[in-house]
Amino acid sequence: MKKTIDSEKKELEVTYVNNISVEDYNALRKSVNWINVTEKRASIALKNSFYICVAVCDDKPVGMARIVSDGGYTYFITDVIVNPEFQGNHIGVELIRRVLDYIKKDVMDGETVMVSLMAAYERESFYEKFGFHTRPFGNHGPGMSMWVSRDITGNVITL
Repeated sequence: MKKTIDSEKKELEVTYVNNISVEDYNALRKSVNWINVTEKRASIALKNSFYICVAVCDDKPVGMARIVSDGGYTYFITDVIVNPEFQGNHIGVELIRRVLDYIKKDVMDGETVMVSLMAAYERESFYEKFGFHTRPFGNHGPGMSMWVSRDITGNVITL
């Protein structure tokens, strides 16, 4: 995927891979002012991820999203991060599209699964574009969920 950055008028080439180092993971977290996760916990979290999608530009991870799942019917999208220097280039949209496509391919005929996430505060509208529904809670960004089904004819349905 190539995209022009308006402020610099240069071509931005982004590729997508399915792994990230603990160091790069925490660097992305730091870029959006999220807490540092210990090397041990980050390593366990990344290893136990159901799916990881990482946006890479110039050999550097600039965004990511991952799925945690029970392997049954529950999928949780977490760690949706785009380095602020690369925001506005639709990297977040592509990350969510890719993780949702992965889930939809995992759903078999006649099955229904639940896809959940916790939106950052006031970022709900980003996820609503993909079909997620808000569930407000106090002053925190709401939890959001979406049901993904595949009917007996093989059609994917999102509710």
